[in-house]
Amino acid sequence: MHPISPWVRGWVILVAMLFFATQSFGEDMVRTLVGQGEFQDAGRLWITLAIYGAVFVVMVVIYYFSWRFTKYQLAEEQVLLDTGVIFRQHRRVRYDRVQAVDIRQPLVARIFGLAELKFEAADGGSTAMQLAFIKEDEARILRAEIMGRAAGIRAAADPEEIARRGAAAATAESGEELNEDPGEGPPPAEAPQQPLPEAPEHVMLKVPAGRMIGSVLLSTAMLVMFSIIILLVLGAWILDMTIPQDGEDNWWLILLFVLIPFAFSLIGVAWGGFNKGYNFTVATSPDGLRLRYGLLETSQQTVPPGRVQAIRISQGLLWRAFGWYKMSVNVAGYGPSVEGTGSDKSTVLPVGTIEDVMRVLSVVAPDPGVENAPEVIGEGITGSGDGQGFTHSPRRVWWLDPLTWKRNAYRSTDTMVLLRSGRLERYLVLMPHERIQSIGLHQGPLERRLRVATLRFHSTAGPVVPLLPHADLDVAVRLFHEEADIAAVSRRMRDRNQWMREDELARFEQRTQQAIKQ
Repeated sequence: MHPISPWVRGWVILVAMLFFATQSFGEDMVRTLVGQGEFQDAGRLWITLAIYGAVFVVMVVIYYFSWRFTKYQLAEEQVLLDTGVIFRQHRRVRYDRVQAVDIRQPLVARIFGLAELKFEAADGGSTAMQLAFIKEDEARILRAEIMGRAAGIRAAADPEEIARRGAAAATAESGEELNEDPGEGPPPAEAPQQPLPEAPEHVMLKVPAGRMIGSVLLSTAMLVMFSIIILLVLGAWILDMTIPQDGEDNWWLILLFVLIPFAFSLIGVAWGGFNKGYNFTVATSPDGLRLRYGLLETSQQTVPPGRVQAIRISQGLLWRAFGWYKMSVNVAGYGPSVEGTGSDKSTVLPVGTIEDVMRVLSVVAPDPGVENAPEVIGEGITGSGDGQGFTHSPRRVWWLDPLTWKRNAYRSTDTMVLLRSGRLERYLVLMPHERIQSIGLHQGPLERRLRVATLRFHSTAGPVVPLLPHADLDVAVRLFHEEADIAAVSRRMRDRNQWMREDELARFEQRTQQAIKQ
């Protein structure tokens, strides 16, 4: 880890100390500097400085030992991280369980050229491991190493060698020459292991800033909050007309205090969406889908091939006029996320056109299992009824779903199942057969009377919830059995961990032949 890593993590404490000092003595000091009086609290100032000095010394000691006892290692089969001084913590993450590797740079870390490396593992929970903070070039090389081992094409390496490579990369970028004399010292016993180069990438799209701002202002969350404000203003006007109040009990004054939390919420939602989506770039590379985004805090995500569990394409009510769509995914390890905030890591396209959607789908779902994929996807997002092979809910459930009974539909292709729903906000969920963990068929009292059922396709934790509501009972039972059989065969044919290892490829071919013979 970099020696200043603890200070990058703990800068808030220093800012808080400065803030409280300014609150206590700032006015007196300014008055003294401009010559409008004498400093009155000199004795209390020295006591405060002594306390702050002691706190600073304690922080230096704690941060030093925190840095000194934090170490990581890339072993043959896993990444090891040891932390803690009094209470030691040992973390281990197997390469074949790595679902994604992200590089995160908060504002303070960017100033010092540092970055945080985050590993998402297949545990469905929070981040499995964090290396915070290391040099940015070192983080990029380390990510390439881990992605290479997750693919099964790299043996273990020494972190000191990775740090040396990072320094060499930074020197090469600056145009300086390394001062190395090959004639000095004994020759090495064996040639050093060449670093894995970062996989080349092809930029697929960038979200324009204007479109990002428009999508935030026209989002469903903003629409709901503006509607609440309008209702509150209308209620205050009606009360003022029917029950007029004067003085401190004035209805408009009460409304003002009620609207203050909503104003902060509006600002938070708008800023969170813009801050995360600013300069959102989607690129494709051999090691998977790469995402870069962020204004104050930048992030770089890499999702390996085949790690996407489910995909959702959505379109808000106010987005229809502009032809905008949003894409979210479930990835094992990311877990539940709060959409529209900086903590949302499951968004692969915050806003884009149908052409942008098809570009991203070509990476996260390269084989939809149909020849006319654009027409089928378009019908799934905006269509209604039985077009393009979709099967919707029967007419007898119209009084349960008066707006969506024709929208609630599914289509099963050779590679995945497509689930359509939503009227005001449209949704299309795509789930590969091999990613279906289990299927549940549910019936309530009304559903039993109407001979319909709801199918739930269980996926990893995330924003995408694959669901087919109120399908005809015979259709639901048939789909239940078909998808259970198809998912079992597809897992044997397609699912694999280290996708580039020779023995894994051979095992994959063997599974394929066995599945074909059955």
